[in-house]
Amino acid sequence: MKIRIILAALLLVTYSRLLKADTTYTELVVPKYIGSKTANGTNNARTPFAVCLRITGLQPNTAYDVQIGIGLITDAATSFGAGNIWNRNRNAFTGQRDTLAFTTDSNGDSGPFWSYLQPTGNSSRFNAGQIHNLRVGIAVTGGSISNDPAYIGTKQITALDIAVTERTASTADDGAFIKGTGFTGEAGKYVLVYNDTSGTGDPLYSYQVRNSVATNTSQTELPALINDVFLQGGTSSAGDFAAVIPIGANNSNGVRRIEFRNPDNSIYSEYIDNNGIFPNGANTASITRRSAAVINRFSAINLKALLEGFYDQMTNIMIQDTVLVSVRSSVSPYSVIEISKDVLASDGTGIFGFNNTADGTPYYIVIQHRNSIETWSASGISFINGSISYDFTYGASQAYGNNLVLKGSKYCVYSGDTNQDEIIDASDISSVENQVINGGSGYIPEDVNGDEFIDASDLSLVENNAGNTIFAVKPI
Repeated sequence: MKIRIILAALLLVTYSRLLKADTTYTELVVPKYIGSKTANGTNNARTPFAVCLRITGLQPNTAYDVQIGIGLITDAATSFGAGNIWNRNRNAFTGQRDTLAFTTDSNGDSGPFWSYLQPTGNSSRFNAGQIHNLRVGIAVTGGSISNDPAYIGTKQITALDIAVTERTASTADDGAFIKGTGFTGEAGKYVLVYNDTSGTGDPLYSYQVRNSVATNTSQTELPALINDVFLQGGTSSAGDFAAVIPIGANNSNGVRRIEFRNPDNSIYSEYIDNNGIFPNGANTASITRRSAAVINRFSAINLKALLEGFYDQMTNIMIQDTVLVSVRSSVSPYSVIEISKDVLASDGTGIFGFNNTADGTPYYIVIQHRNSIETWSASGISFINGSISYDFTYGASQAYGNNLVLKGSKYCVYSGDTNQDEIIDASDISSVENQVINGGSGYIPEDVNGDEFIDASDLSLVENNAGNTIFAVKPI
């Protein structure tokens, strides 16, 4: 019996050490920045962060443990570095091993999985300006993990100077804080903070929106409102999140995109600000070291609308394009409250974020597009818990004055208002005709069907709508 046990253990150790040759690791989400330690051998400002990884080529339908360390990019390939991981079994940030981190599917694929890491006070690392990467090892739950990392990450993580007493004289590594509040619909999701509106590349920071799986211990050098979020107590509440960001020349854009993701790493929602200065007064573009900017929750309209010329009723697919969505007062003179810009996807859906709206107040929803007729919702619609879902496609009555055109089984916004004067007429026809004669092409208003070639098909659509005297219908 002892021989069998020894052989089984040897096989398990051998298997875990062969993993690096048989598996593929992908860093799906790794933040660019974390907070630095506060003194040599001390860290009273630990900023936990989340990473999302995926590992394939494992045993199918099998539970795995994961070991993750935070190494300096100069560390030897044999080092796991330092830092703590959130251990689900111990319910604490402790050590570098998380048990039962994921279970593979029938193909041996972990799928996206999230882990929570915490910088420590190690005297030789986590100082301001130090650059780190992830060191990862795995084993079947209960098995041995090699002393050498199976995987060393390529994404770099820089520690920012956030201690009360500056760690370095340089301002190039200075950091500040962001608190998001009121994002109750995103509670428990994962938040990624970007300094551009498109969310390209790696986020500045990533963690989980309160309520979180992990709970940080109290940190005396974090601003109280940030410490409370990581503690999941004090002045914070479900739907709040905290982040650390670079400042100054390293981040003159501030925060321009806040993205929330599901456990499978798909996007749940996103909120965009074009200049990093939020309507509630949070200026993330000129924030100073250790300051904490508070961003109030956006409201969101989950919209569905189809553009006549861009929509193909045979395939039920629309060419994607950018639209402006405004919310207007439902009371004369129907003033514009706020405008949001985003892309309608191929199914006509889009999420449009707003800062200045209130629950329970009815607003008209207005769509504007570069060559479509301005179209209003049939009546004022109210946000409930910061959200509205509105579908223009299932009936003409969804638009004010029934101002939609039926195409196949879907109702669409009229196309052809190339000069945006709120009517499709001879001036639009003339503009398209000129482009046809001159062989016009590209992303221009006269491309009414979205194929980037201006030809007879564009002209026919405009002529048809001009003949039917299509114009914007609204309560004004």
